[in-house]
Parts: sequence; C-alpha cells; structure tokens
Amino acid sequence: MKSTASHRSAARSLICVALVGVFLATSVLPLYAVPGDGQTPPRTGITTDIAPDVQRPLDGPSQAESDEARDLLERATPAQRADLQRLFVQLDALDRETEIAVEEHNAARMRLDYVRGTIEVSRQDLLLLEQAYVLQAERLGERAVEIYTGGQDQLLALLFGAQSLADLLARLQIIQQMTNTDADLIARIRNQRSRLETIVQHMEQDADEAASLEFEMRARMIEITSRNEDRALELREQNVALTQLYEAAQLRDNQAESDLAWRIISGNHHDIVIVPGSPVESAMALRGIPYLWGGASRRGFDCSGLVRFVFAQHGVDLPHHSGSQVLFGRRITGIIEPNDVVFFGTPIHHVGIYVGGGYFIHAPRAGDVVSLARLANRRDLVAVRRYDWQPRIGAPR
Repeated sequence: MKSTASHRSAARSLICVALVGVFLATSVLPLYAVPGDGQTPPRTGITTDIAPDVQRPLDGPSQAESDEARDLLERATPAQRADLQRLFVQLDALDRETEIAVEEHNAARMRLDYVRGTIEVSRQDLLLLEQAYVLQAERLGERAVEIYTGGQDQLLALLFGAQSLADLLARLQIIQQMTNTDADLIARIRNQRSRLETIVQHMEQDADEAASLEFEMRARMIEITSRNEDRALELREQNVALTQLYEAAQLRDNQAESDLAWRIISGNHHDIVIVPGSPVESAMALRGIPYLWGGASRRGFDCSGLVRFVFAQHGVDLPHHSGSQVLFGRRITGIIEPNDVVFFGTPIHHVGIYVGGGYFIHAPRAGDVVSLARLANRRDLVAVRRYDWQPRIGAPR
C-alpha cells in the first residue's frame, strides 16, 4: 500500500512539474495583446450566412433580350444617356457607403471573435494553473505528513550520517533548498494564477465593449443597407424611360460578362489563361453565386468573404475583412498578375481577385452575383497584394 501511495505521489509530482514548466516558461501577458500597427491581425473565420441554399442562375440573358436592350440604348437621346450616367454615379455612391458599412461590421465581428477566443484560451490556462496549484499543495502536504509520521527518523539518519561538519552543513543546505524550492514554486504558481485572473477580468470587459461595437456596427449596416436599397429603387424608377434604359444597360453588361466568362473558360481568350489548381480557377467556379453580406460560403459571399473562401483552398488563412486582408502578402507596385488581390477605396472597403487581361472577379453588391469586372472601370484601386498560395488539391469547392 505504501509503495502504491508513493507511486501516486511521484506521478502527481511529475504532472505538477510539467504543468508548472509550461506556464513558467512563457508569459501570459501576450494573451492580452491586441493587434496594432505592424502586427499581424487575428485570423478568425467570420460568417453570418443566413440565406438558404440557392441554385445558380442561368448564365446570361437570351439573344432576343440582348438585341432589344442594345436597340433601346442606341435610340436613347443625349439627355437620356446623361440621366443614365448620372444614375450609375449615384448608385455607385450608395454601393460605396454600403460596402464601407459591411466591412466595418466584418471588422467589429472579427475583433469580437478574437477577444472571445482569447478569453477561452486564458480560461483553459487558468484551469491548468489551478490544477498545478492543487497538485503542488498536495505534494507539500504529503511531505509534511511523511515527516510527522515517520520521516523524522529518516531526517535524523540523514543528519547523523554526516561524516564531517562540512558534510553536515551541506546536507542541511540541501534540505533547506528543497523546502525553499517547494515554497517558491507554489508562490510562483499563486502569483501567476492571480495575474491571469486579472487579465481575464480585463479581457471580459473588452469582450463586452467589442460586443457592443459589433451590435452597433451590425445595426448600422442593416440600416444603411435597407436605406440604400430603398434609395436605389427610387433612383432607378424615377421615370419609365430611365428604368427601361437602366434595365437595358444591365442586360447589356450581363451579356458582356457572360460572353467574357465563356471565352475565358473555353480557352478562347488570348489574354487570359486559367492555370489548373490556381485561385483564379477556384474563384471562377463560384461565378453566379449571390452576394450576401457577411457571407463566406457557397450560400453567398460578400467581397472579403469571397477572397477568404478562395484562398483558404490554397493554404492562405485570411481574415474576413478587406482592411485586414491588405496587411497580408507582398505589396505589388508593378505589373499585376493573375491571382493577385486588388483592393479598392479609402478606407479600403472592396476587394477582388485579378484574373488577367484587365479583369478581376469579385462579389459586387447586394442583388448581384459573383462576376467578372473590368479593372479599368474602377478609379479607386489603392493596393495590390500577392499571397504565397499553394496549388489547390482536388476540384474547386
């Protein structure tokens, strides 16, 4: 029985030493660090997908619809064309405001998830420190019992077995060191535990603030999105003629995008070649999936959710926020190459993947789908990044 108890005591001691070694070898202070300038932001997955699964729409309008739209646009008067151009400018301004609100919400959600995740890790660390403290306290208690119930004889034998005064002093010093080490170890565990408890308390306060900010940004995004959708509808329906021209222009653009995509996919576009296993190939497989703010799956995408989903298939872990995605990768100031990521706006609020030949693929706006666009049509390109991606294994997701 005594041997079994000794084995249990030794096992607990080893566990205690291992736990203490882990915590005393590293500092808990970085657990409270918040990404700032020059620091890599947290890489957390954020999605608020709420839409049901959808079928991708048929690709492009019919030929008759395209011909009718083209004829209508050709018959438009200069004044009508000016009204149409002014409408697109106004709609673009609404889209920009909406995109900023969506990405601000993504940033707030990312911050909240980061803080909550850090709190969870810290609580697990705190539990381990509690276990280490209990084990060390048990070890000290068992040693005291051993000394009281029979260890004194062993201690006296140790002392009286000294061969000289120097040997006796050395043995006393060893005993004192053992006692001091045990006491110091338990004190350090107690201090470490106290520090971590304080840190968790501060982080919980940060979590409350982050949750309030996320709620505020979400409410703001919903309000702006709803208001801008109503405003966009009013602008498009100012009069029958303008509405018809707008719909004709949309049909024309959709047909042009479909024709472009067909030429690229079939290998008939001389400026664009899709490399198998590349991010461009992965992104092209998502054409036609609806826009969904906060979306990062095939149920729907927003702009940063699309980029995150695509590059996750290529070994690149990105946050769900365009303003943070621009902090990753290599800065490109020269020629833009296929698979580079292009960022738009100040503050950055939109992002897409360069396909080649002057085109990029993106999730444009509410009511639209993942599609190709001409880079030259954007006047707000502000940054290009090149990620260290790996060829995709298997078919695109």
